[in-house]
Formats: sequence, C-alpha cells, structure tokens
Amino acid sequence: MSENEHRLHAIEAEEDVGALRRAVARMAVGQHGLPTGVAELVATELGTNLVRHAHPGGYVLARKTADGIELISVDRGPGMTAASLTPPVDLVPSSNRRGGLNAGLGVVRRNSAEFDWYSTRGGTVVYARLGANPSGTAGHWRFGGVNVPLGGDGESGDAWSVTPGERLTALVVDGLGHGAGAALAASAAITTFEHGPVTALDDFIRRAHQAMRATRGGVLGACVIDPANGELSYAAVGNITGRIITNGHRSVHLLDRPGTLGTHLPVPRTHLQHCRWEPGSTLVLTSDGIRSGWNLEDHPRLLEHHPAIIAAVVHRDHARPSDDATVLVVRDRSGMP
Repeated sequence: MSENEHRLHAIEAEEDVGALRRAVARMAVGQHGLPTGVAELVATELGTNLVRHAHPGGYVLARKTADGIELISVDRGPGMTAASLTPPVDLVPSSNRRGGLNAGLGVVRRNSAEFDWYSTRGGTVVYARLGANPSGTAGHWRFGGVNVPLGGDGESGDAWSVTPGERLTALVVDGLGHGAGAALAASAAITTFEHGPVTALDDFIRRAHQAMRATRGGVLGACVIDPANGELSYAAVGNITGRIITNGHRSVHLLDRPGTLGTHLPVPRTHLQHCRWEPGSTLVLTSDGIRSGWNLEDHPRLLEHHPAIIAAVVHRDHARPSDDATVLVVRDRSGMP
C-alpha cells in the first residue's frame, strides 16, 4: 500500500489552529465512519496544545488516507511526561480541568483509532489516526512514514510503498526535481512496484527504469525482507539512504549506487546487498531530503513507538528545507510481546 504526501500546517497562533481545523474538516468529507466534527475536534486540540505548550509553537502533518485521516503533531520542546496523560481525563473533575495538555491529549486519544506519543526535552511528537481500523499493521509488521513536499504543500516528488505478507517488500522513490513532474516520475515507479509481487529486485529495477523513461526519471531504494530465512535483500540506484537497526542500537548501513532511472537507455547496474534480518529489527529508508548523518542514539526508547512517530522525529531533526523529504519505517514485531 502506498500513502499520499503530508501537508505541513505551521502552528504558532490561534488563527493557525483555525486554518488547520478547516483543512482537516475538508479532508473528512466523504470519509466513511469519520464524522467531520470529530476530525475538527482532534485537529483543534492538537493545534491548541502547540500554541499553549510548545515554544515557539510547532506544526501538524496531515494527510487523507484510504481509511481516514492521519495527524502528527510535532514540536521542539519543552517536552512532557507520562503525567500529562494520567490520571485519565474522565477521572479529573470538570471543575479542575483547565484545558491544556492533559485535557487536550485525552480528547485526542479517546477519538482516535490509533494513538501514540513520544517526548524528550528536544520536543514531542503525537500521532493520531482517525476513522476506520488502523492501517500500517499486518500480522507482525508495523510500518509508517512521513512524506513532506518542498514548502510543506503541493505535490511531492517522493513516494513510498509497502507490501506486507510472509515476505515484506518496501520502496522509497525520489523523482528528479520537485513538483508535478517529479511526482509523475515517482508515481510511475510506485505503479510498477504495486502492479505485481516483487520477487527479484534486479527485475523490478529494470521494469521501473522502463516505466520512468516517459518521465523525467528518478532514484529509488527497494528491499525484500524474508523473515523465515532471516534475510533482507536491498538494491538502490541513486541517493536513497537505508539502515537496519537491531536490538535497539546495532545499525547496518544499506548501500546505494550512483545513477538515475529513466534518464538513459541502458539500465543502471544493480548491486544486490544481502543482510541478516532478526526478529524485532527495524528498517529505515530516507530520500535525500533527509541529511544522511541521522541517528537515533539521542532518542531513548524511540524504537518502541509507532513507526510514523519514528519517521516524524527523524524528519523533524534532519530534513533539508530545500527538498521534498521522506522517511519510511518498517518494524518487525515477531517474537515480541
């Protein structure tokens, strides 16, 4: 399944909260099982929390999905503790409620099909999926991502897709440049990826190269994870960064090769990389809109959280302001409680 790009809504004042509420209300129109009022309420609470408690504000990433709406609130401080969500809001007498972080996130949690949050002194990320049952979950797989276009709005030249199953396949593609032309190139690769099962990465890259020849071309990184054999196979053409994180700290870098797809007649040479894949491992793929020096060492226990939260933290701390930026995270929860 592939996901659309996010819209970045900067939140610094009360009027920004109103703009976010109206944008989310438009997304909710026609979404089965998601009352517009619920979407507006959650958006308002997330935005209001940023105005009141984050300095100097923050932003909310929003996108419409096949089964609802995804909202990710992001700020850079001052952080919060678990006490912000306990005791449950329902147990706090109304006379003692002042709105604010406790009441706001309690409302968000109760109205979300899926909810998670992560906070350090460096900032807080809150994830809420509204509508039908959560997507990004299949068996022992959990996955999610952030895809933010240049400037926070418009079409993104990046895209990602995941096909879960006994074996999982994942793709991040970056069309050359920005805007509609880059988005068309990325879409050609995504369509090829989702047209049929990817069993051989070199064959997929040949087919993607051919499909992208009618566009301006681009770069991509693709992998097949086979947990039964404990192996991840990876191939990349161009500057897509990939890492496998095992046991919460050990990191294996996935290698790319110079080149672009769709721009020249010969297919770029493909080098297949084979890595050990262990239960509990996490895969992170990023486009070149994310600076390559990122790491998770400054974020204790981050890998225990929803993949979209991990992606949002990496994007917040390492995105380049001059490019589309994408982070895809896949987590293998087999053998975990």
